[in-house]
Amino acid sequence: MQIIYNGTDITSSVHPTSIQMIDNSGGIPDSLTLKFSDTEGIWGKWKPAKNDTLQVKESGYDTGLMYIDQIMQTAGSFGLAALSIPQTSKSARSQGWESVRFLEIVTQIAARHGFTIKTYGVTNHLYERVDQIEQADFSFLADRCSLEGYALKINNKSIVIYDEATQEKIVPDPELSIIRESNINGDFEFIDKSTDIYGKCIVSSQALSGYIEGEYTASGTNGPTLKRNIFASNQAEANRWAKGIIRSFNKHMLTGSLAVNLNTNYAAGTTIQVTDVGMFDGVYFTDRLVHDLINNKTKVKLRKPLEGY
Repeated sequence: MQIIYNGTDITSSVHPTSIQMIDNSGGIPDSLTLKFSDTEGIWGKWKPAKNDTLQVKESGYDTGLMYIDQIMQTAGSFGLAALSIPQTSKSARSQGWESVRFLEIVTQIAARHGFTIKTYGVTNHLYERVDQIEQADFSFLADRCSLEGYALKINNKSIVIYDEATQEKIVPDPELSIIRESNINGDFEFIDKSTDIYGKCIVSSQALSGYIEGEYTASGTNGPTLKRNIFASNQAEANRWAKGIIRSFNKHMLTGSLAVNLNTNYAAGTTIQVTDVGMFDGVYFTDRLVHDLINNKTKVKLRKPLEGY
Protein backbone atom coordinates (compact mmCIF):
# COMPACT_ATOMS: atom_id res chain seq x y z
CA MET A 1 0.00 0.00 0.00
CA GLN A 2 1.09 3.55 -0.75
CA ILE A 3 -0.13 6.74 0.92
CA ILE A 4 0.87 9.84 -1.03
CA TYR A 5 0.45 13.31 0.47
CA ASN A 6 1.07 16.39 -1.69
CA GLY A 7 3.02 14.23 -4.12
CA THR A 8 5.26 12.64 -1.46
CA ASP A 9 5.08 8.97 -0.46
CA ILE A 10 4.63 9.03 3.33
CA THR A 11 3.72 5.35 3.78
CA SER A 12 6.74 4.49 5.93
CA SER A 13 6.29 7.56 8.16
CA VAL A 14 2.68 7.04 9.26
CA HIS A 15 0.65 4.43 11.13
CA PRO A 16 -2.89 4.19 9.70
CA THR A 17 -5.61 2.76 11.93
CA SER A 18 -8.44 3.23 9.42
CA ILE A 19 -8.50 3.64 5.63
CA GLN A 20 -11.79 3.77 3.75
CA MET A 21 -11.97 4.47 0.03
CA ILE A 22 -15.44 5.22 -1.37
CA ASP A 23 -15.96 4.67 -5.10
CA ASN A 24 -19.28 6.09 -6.38
CA SER A 25 -20.85 5.33 -9.76
CA GLY A 26 -21.69 9.01 -10.24
CA GLY A 27 -23.59 12.04 -9.04
CA ILE A 28 -21.47 12.64 -5.94
CA PRO A 29 -17.67 12.81 -5.53
CA ASP A 30 -15.54 9.84 -4.56
CA SER A 31 -14.08 10.13 -1.08
CA LEU A 32 -11.23 8.90 1.08
CA THR A 33 -10.98 8.84 4.88
CA LEU A 34 -7.80 8.02 6.80
CA LYS A 35 -7.10 7.89 10.53
CA PHE A 36 -3.63 7.58 11.99
CA SER A 37 -2.07 6.79 15.33
CA ASP A 38 -0.24 10.04 16.10
CA THR A 39 1.07 9.89 19.66
CA GLU A 40 4.21 11.75 18.60
CA GLY A 41 2.32 14.62 16.96
CA ILE A 42 3.84 14.16 13.49
CA TRP A 43 0.80 15.55 11.69
CA GLY A 44 0.75 18.61 13.90
CA LYS A 45 4.28 19.37 12.72
CA TRP A 46 3.36 18.77 9.08
CA LYS A 47 0.36 21.11 9.40
CA PRO A 48 -1.91 19.70 6.66
CA ALA A 49 -4.36 22.12 5.06
CA LYS A 50 -7.62 21.86 3.19
CA ASN A 51 -7.16 21.33 -0.55
CA ASP A 52 -3.81 19.61 -0.05
CA THR A 53 -3.73 16.42 -2.11
CA LEU A 54 -3.99 12.83 -0.91
CA GLN A 55 -3.80 9.55 -2.79
CA VAL A 56 -3.87 5.87 -1.82
CA LYS A 57 -2.78 2.93 -3.98
CA GLU A 58 -3.48 -0.68 -3.05
CA SER A 59 -3.20 -3.89 -5.10
CA GLY A 60 -3.72 -2.17 -8.44
CA TYR A 61 -6.45 0.13 -7.12
CA ASP A 62 -5.76 3.86 -7.14
CA THR A 63 -8.03 6.46 -5.57
CA GLY A 64 -6.57 9.05 -7.91
CA LEU A 65 -5.76 12.53 -6.70
CA MET A 66 -8.07 13.59 -3.86
CA TYR A 67 -8.36 16.97 -2.14
CA ILE A 68 -8.40 17.27 1.64
CA ASP A 69 -11.83 18.43 2.76
CA GLN A 70 -11.72 17.83 6.50
CA ILE A 71 -9.01 17.59 9.16
CA MET A 72 -9.60 15.85 12.51
CA GLN A 73 -7.53 15.45 15.67
CA THR A 74 -8.19 13.63 18.94
CA ALA A 75 -5.87 12.52 21.74
CA GLY A 76 -3.20 10.37 20.12
CA SER A 77 -4.78 10.24 16.67
CA PHE A 78 -5.18 12.31 13.52
CA GLY A 79 -7.62 12.06 10.65
CA LEU A 80 -8.02 13.32 7.09
CA ALA A 81 -11.04 13.19 4.80
CA ALA A 82 -10.68 13.98 1.11
CA LEU A 83 -12.92 14.32 -1.95
CA SER A 84 -12.26 13.93 -5.66
CA ILE A 85 -13.22 17.60 -6.20
CA PRO A 86 -11.17 20.63 -5.07
CA GLN A 87 -12.41 23.23 -2.59
CA THR A 88 -12.59 25.86 -5.33
CA SER A 89 -15.24 23.87 -7.20
CA LYS A 90 -17.70 24.19 -4.30
CA SER A 91 -18.33 27.89 -4.86
CA ALA A 92 -21.81 28.69 -6.18
CA ARG A 93 -21.82 30.33 -9.61
CA SER A 94 -24.30 31.85 -12.02
CA GLN A 95 -23.84 31.67 -15.76
CA GLY A 96 -26.02 31.54 -18.84
CA TRP A 97 -25.47 29.98 -22.25
CA GLU A 98 -27.40 30.41 -25.50
CA SER A 99 -27.26 28.10 -28.51
CA VAL A 100 -24.77 25.88 -26.73
CA ARG A 101 -23.96 22.18 -27.00
CA PHE A 102 -23.72 19.86 -24.03
CA LEU A 103 -20.00 19.23 -24.40
CA GLU A 104 -19.26 22.94 -24.70
CA ILE A 105 -20.62 23.39 -21.18
CA VAL A 106 -18.65 20.39 -19.95
CA THR A 107 -15.46 21.70 -21.57
CA GLN A 108 -15.81 25.13 -19.96
CA ILE A 109 -16.30 23.64 -16.49
CA ALA A 110 -13.42 21.20 -16.95
CA ALA A 111 -11.08 23.99 -18.06
CA ARG A 112 -12.05 26.11 -15.06
CA HIS A 113 -10.74 23.42 -12.70
CA GLY A 114 -7.92 21.98 -14.81
CA PHE A 115 -9.71 18.67 -15.41
CA THR A 116 -9.71 16.40 -18.45
CA ILE A 117 -12.87 14.91 -20.02
CA LYS A 118 -13.86 11.35 -20.87
CA THR A 119 -17.28 10.46 -22.33
CA TYR A 120 -18.98 7.16 -23.15
CA GLY A 121 -22.18 6.97 -25.18
CA VAL A 122 -22.88 10.70 -24.83
CA THR A 123 -24.85 12.70 -27.41
CA ASN A 124 -23.72 16.30 -27.87
CA HIS A 125 -27.18 17.86 -27.60
CA LEU A 126 -27.78 21.45 -28.72
CA TYR A 127 -29.62 23.67 -26.20
CA GLU A 128 -31.38 26.93 -26.97
CA ARG A 129 -30.80 28.25 -23.44
CA VAL A 130 -29.11 26.90 -20.27
CA ASP A 131 -28.82 28.70 -16.94
CA GLN A 132 -26.62 27.85 -13.99
CA ILE A 133 -28.09 29.81 -11.09
CA GLU A 134 -26.18 30.00 -7.80
CA GLN A 135 -25.03 26.40 -8.04
CA ALA A 136 -21.56 24.84 -7.73
CA ASP A 137 -20.11 23.65 -11.02
CA PHE A 138 -20.14 19.90 -10.45
CA SER A 139 -23.54 19.93 -8.75
CA PHE A 140 -24.93 21.81 -11.75
CA LEU A 141 -23.24 19.44 -14.20
CA ALA A 142 -24.49 16.36 -12.31
CA ASP A 143 -28.06 17.68 -12.57
CA ARG A 144 -27.63 18.39 -16.29
CA CYS A 145 -26.29 14.87 -16.81
CA SER A 146 -29.20 13.37 -14.88
CA LEU A 147 -31.69 15.09 -17.18
CA GLU A 148 -30.06 13.38 -20.14
CA GLY A 149 -29.84 9.96 -18.47
CA TYR A 150 -26.08 10.31 -17.99
CA ALA A 151 -23.94 9.86 -14.89
CA LEU A 152 -21.17 12.24 -13.87
CA LYS A 153 -18.16 10.72 -12.12
CA ILE A 154 -15.19 12.78 -10.93
CA ASN A 155 -11.97 10.82 -10.56
CA ASN A 156 -8.28 11.76 -10.63
CA LYS A 157 -8.80 15.24 -12.12
CA SER A 158 -11.07 13.82 -14.82
CA ILE A 159 -14.71 14.46 -15.60
CA VAL A 160 -16.18 11.13 -16.70
CA ILE A 161 -19.66 11.16 -18.23
CA TYR A 162 -21.39 8.01 -19.43
CA ASP A 163 -24.85 6.92 -20.56
CA GLU A 164 -26.30 4.93 -17.65
CA ALA A 165 -28.69 2.74 -19.66
CA THR A 166 -25.88 1.67 -21.99
CA GLN A 167 -23.53 0.92 -19.10
CA GLU A 168 -26.20 -1.13 -17.32
CA LYS A 169 -26.54 -3.43 -20.36
CA ILE A 170 -22.90 -4.58 -20.26
CA VAL A 171 -22.64 -8.29 -19.43
CA PRO A 172 -20.69 -8.90 -16.19
CA ASP A 173 -17.19 -10.30 -16.53
CA PRO A 174 -17.54 -13.96 -15.44
CA GLU A 175 -13.98 -13.99 -14.09
CA LEU A 176 -14.27 -10.90 -11.90
CA SER A 177 -17.89 -9.97 -11.34
CA ILE A 178 -19.76 -12.82 -9.71
CA ILE A 179 -20.80 -12.68 -6.04
CA ARG A 180 -22.12 -15.93 -4.61
CA GLU A 181 -23.84 -16.31 -1.27
CA SER A 182 -20.71 -18.09 -0.01
CA ASN A 183 -18.60 -14.99 -0.85
CA ILE A 184 -20.69 -12.67 1.32
CA ASN A 185 -19.00 -11.64 4.56
CA GLY A 186 -21.81 -11.10 7.07
CA ASP A 187 -25.41 -10.13 6.40
CA PHE A 188 -26.92 -8.96 3.14
CA GLU A 189 -30.09 -7.03 2.34
CA PHE A 190 -32.18 -6.52 -0.79
CA ILE A 191 -35.13 -4.10 -0.91
CA ASP A 192 -37.75 -3.71 -3.64
CA LYS A 193 -39.49 -0.43 -2.72
CA SER A 194 -42.49 1.58 -3.94
CA THR A 195 -41.80 4.92 -2.19
CA ASP A 196 -40.50 7.57 -4.62
CA ILE A 197 -41.09 5.25 -7.58
CA TYR A 198 -43.15 6.69 -10.44
CA GLY A 199 -45.17 5.36 -13.35
CA LYS A 200 -45.02 8.54 -15.40
CA CYS A 201 -43.19 11.87 -15.52
CA ILE A 202 -44.47 15.12 -17.04
CA VAL A 203 -42.18 18.06 -17.80
CA SER A 204 -43.94 21.40 -18.29
CA SER A 205 -42.25 24.39 -19.90
CA GLN A 206 -43.20 27.83 -21.14
CA ALA A 207 -40.85 28.08 -24.12
CA LEU A 208 -40.53 30.96 -26.56
CA SER A 209 -42.64 28.99 -29.01
CA GLY A 210 -45.39 28.48 -26.43
CA TYR A 211 -46.39 25.97 -23.77
CA ILE A 212 -44.70 22.58 -24.00
CA GLU A 213 -45.55 19.43 -22.07
CA GLY A 214 -43.27 16.42 -22.38
CA GLU A 215 -43.87 13.05 -20.82
CA TYR A 216 -42.46 9.60 -20.36
CA THR A 217 -44.26 6.48 -19.09
CA ALA A 218 -42.21 3.78 -17.39
CA SER A 219 -43.45 0.52 -18.89
CA GLY A 220 -44.45 -2.09 -16.34
CA THR A 221 -44.04 0.25 -13.36
CA ASN A 222 -47.00 1.21 -11.21
CA GLY A 223 -46.80 4.50 -9.38
CA PRO A 224 -47.97 8.12 -9.27
CA THR A 225 -47.15 10.78 -11.84
CA LEU A 226 -44.11 12.96 -11.19
CA LYS A 227 -44.37 16.57 -12.42
CA ARG A 228 -41.56 19.06 -12.99
CA ASN A 229 -41.48 22.61 -14.35
CA ILE A 230 -38.22 23.06 -16.27
CA PHE A 231 -37.40 25.27 -19.22
CA ALA A 232 -37.29 23.10 -22.34
CA SER A 233 -37.04 24.70 -25.76
CA ASN A 234 -38.82 21.99 -27.75
CA GLN A 235 -40.99 18.88 -27.48
CA ALA A 236 -38.16 16.40 -28.01
CA GLU A 237 -36.15 17.99 -25.22
CA ALA A 238 -39.09 17.92 -22.81
CA ASN A 239 -39.79 14.24 -23.58
CA ARG A 240 -36.13 13.33 -23.19
CA TRP A 241 -35.85 15.09 -19.84
CA ALA A 242 -39.04 13.45 -18.55
CA LYS A 243 -37.34 10.14 -19.27
CA GLY A 244 -34.13 11.23 -17.53
CA ILE A 245 -35.96 12.52 -14.46
CA ILE A 246 -38.06 9.40 -13.93
CA ARG A 247 -34.96 7.26 -14.39
CA SER A 248 -33.16 9.18 -11.62
CA PHE A 249 -35.87 8.05 -9.17
CA ASN A 250 -36.82 4.60 -10.45
CA LYS A 251 -33.26 3.30 -10.75
CA HIS A 252 -33.29 2.98 -6.95
CA MET A 253 -36.40 0.77 -6.91
CA LEU A 254 -34.57 -2.52 -6.26
CA THR A 255 -31.35 -2.17 -4.30
CA GLY A 256 -29.01 -4.45 -2.42
CA SER A 257 -26.21 -4.12 0.08
CA LEU A 258 -23.66 -6.68 1.16
CA ALA A 259 -20.01 -7.07 2.10
CA VAL A 260 -17.27 -9.33 0.80
CA ASN A 261 -13.61 -9.83 1.64
CA LEU A 262 -11.56 -6.91 0.33
CA ASN A 263 -11.67 -6.92 -3.46
CA THR A 264 -10.27 -3.85 -5.18
CA ASN A 265 -10.99 -5.41 -8.60
CA TYR A 266 -14.62 -4.35 -8.24
CA ALA A 267 -15.42 -0.91 -9.64
CA ALA A 268 -18.46 1.33 -9.23
CA GLY A 269 -20.33 1.87 -12.49
CA THR A 270 -19.97 -1.74 -13.66
CA THR A 271 -22.36 -4.70 -13.69
CA ILE A 272 -22.07 -7.65 -11.35
CA GLN A 273 -23.81 -11.03 -11.06
CA VAL A 274 -25.31 -12.08 -7.71
CA THR A 275 -26.13 -15.77 -7.31
CA ASP A 276 -27.40 -18.19 -4.65
CA VAL A 277 -29.05 -15.57 -2.42
CA GLY A 278 -32.62 -16.50 -3.39
CA MET A 279 -35.33 -14.50 -5.15
CA PHE A 280 -33.00 -11.53 -5.72
CA ASP A 281 -30.42 -13.40 -7.80
CA GLY A 282 -29.52 -11.59 -11.00
CA VAL A 283 -27.44 -8.91 -12.66
CA TYR A 284 -26.94 -5.65 -10.75
CA PHE A 285 -25.27 -2.31 -11.32
CA THR A 286 -22.58 -1.40 -8.79
CA ASP A 287 -23.70 1.92 -7.35
CA ARG A 288 -21.13 2.32 -4.58
CA LEU A 289 -18.14 0.56 -3.09
CA VAL A 290 -16.46 1.13 0.27
CA HIS A 291 -13.03 -0.48 0.41
CA ASP A 292 -11.91 -0.85 4.04
CA LEU A 293 -8.18 -1.55 3.84
CA ILE A 294 -7.63 -2.08 7.56
CA ASN A 295 -10.49 -4.55 8.12
CA ASN A 296 -9.97 -6.17 4.69
CA LYS A 297 -13.59 -5.77 3.65
CA THR A 298 -15.44 -4.28 0.67
CA LYS A 299 -19.00 -3.05 1.19
CA VAL A 300 -21.06 -3.16 -1.99
CA LYS A 301 -24.21 -1.17 -2.77
CA LEU A 302 -26.12 -2.47 -5.78
CA ARG A 303 -29.15 -1.48 -7.80
CA LYS A 304 -31.13 -3.43 -10.36
CA PRO A 305 -30.75 -2.06 -13.92
CA LEU A 306 -33.90 -0.56 -15.39
CA GLU A 307 -35.56 -2.22 -18.39
CA GLY A 308 -36.17 -0.04 -21.45
CA TYR A 309 -34.98 3.30 -20.09
